[in-house]
Amino acid sequence: MKNRERVVVTGLGAVTGLGMGWKSLWSGLCNGHSAIRPWRPDGVDDFPVKYAAPVDMADLAQRYGQAAWWEAPMEKRTRFGLAAALEALADAGLVPAELPLRSGIAMGSGVPERDPADMHLALGPNGPDWRLLHQRAAELNPNSGLLNSNDHLSMSLAQVLGINGPNLNFSTACAGATHAIGHGMRMIRRGECDLMIVGGADSVLNLPTMIGLHLLGAPSTAERFGDRLCRPFDRDRSGFVAAEGAGVLILEREAHAQRRGAQIYAEIAGFGSGMDAYRISAPHPEGLGARLAMQRALRDARLDPADVGHINAHGTSTPLNDPAETLAISTTFANGDHYRRLSVTANKSMLGHLIAAAGAPECIATVLSVADGIVPPTLNLENPDPSCYLDYVPGSARRQALRAALSNSFGFGGLNAVIAVKAYD
Repeated sequence: MKNRERVVVTGLGAVTGLGMGWKSLWSGLCNGHSAIRPWRPDGVDDFPVKYAAPVDMADLAQRYGQAAWWEAPMEKRTRFGLAAALEALADAGLVPAELPLRSGIAMGSGVPERDPADMHLALGPNGPDWRLLHQRAAELNPNSGLLNSNDHLSMSLAQVLGINGPNLNFSTACAGATHAIGHGMRMIRRGECDLMIVGGADSVLNLPTMIGLHLLGAPSTAERFGDRLCRPFDRDRSGFVAAEGAGVLILEREAHAQRRGAQIYAEIAGFGSGMDAYRISAPHPEGLGARLAMQRALRDARLDPADVGHINAHGTSTPLNDPAETLAISTTFANGDHYRRLSVTANKSMLGHLIAAAGAPECIATVLSVADGIVPPTLNLENPDPSCYLDYVPGSARRQALRAALSNSFGFGGLNAVIAVKAYD
């Protein structure tokens, strides 16, 4: 196989319920802090979903409220993504005006945020009348999804940062950000760009979207465990806990990063995707698509399964995902029972589920695990499910030297994506 240039990570940025910046993310994960707290949609006291992991908007506004872009109409997810991108660029020692010409953007984002008040504008004395909505268009919330498209995040990043290169937006459910990172890496590898701003941002913490998720039976409505509700791989898990936020990575061609003296965290070495083709809201019970994605990421990274020491699991705390992912991992790493030697962690036990953006902060955590030799814990794993039999690093972080690790993202509809991360020597 011919040699190919490595793609390396030189900047990290995050906005999550654990705080602003990747250092808050990493410190929170390693110390077992949870962003999950009581939550309710605005104006609704009896919504069945009682817990979520929201971003502190006051903190975000304090940091960026004076920026010119902050005044532009945009959804929360776009604000999150812009803040995380600017954090990542600063971490990489770059400013927007000095970005190389051969730069591009690849982002994962989900359904545009909806404001229920916008729909009320269509109500007339005899019921819905959509002509009224057109007549009252000036009254629409400019930050609502009715006036924003799915690609608003990647488009806004390009406008604010002045990037005229390739611009991709992935709307592939919970695998969106991971697809964006993988395709961004491949664009650099193919020679299309020297630098890619990749990741994702999302916010589902609004009434219309949460109603849809609740009708699918995805988020937990339990109250028994309070803010310890997200329990990946535990017998008492009952559904995911919704969250919001963003994660952004700066990827560069190795020679480009070296030439400017950039700090290099790790190498994004491989990407794989696979499709369950099974059901919209349930994974293949044998983890077929997840297994294919992991195998393809390993092959793309030129890694033997025995080279991998750690997996950042999708780990949603749902009854169906966790055993299916466990089976997919144990099958992929069956040779020599290597799956017994893997550390497997579920960041969602602390972060909640950022849906389309989930893979971005989780990939950042995987990069930092490889770079720092630390594996964050899986919280709330107190009553292990017999069908979930891997080493999930329960309770507290662990020191572990890593040569390589995988970051898994498995989305609704059976959309699966995996990133392979290698230590950078």
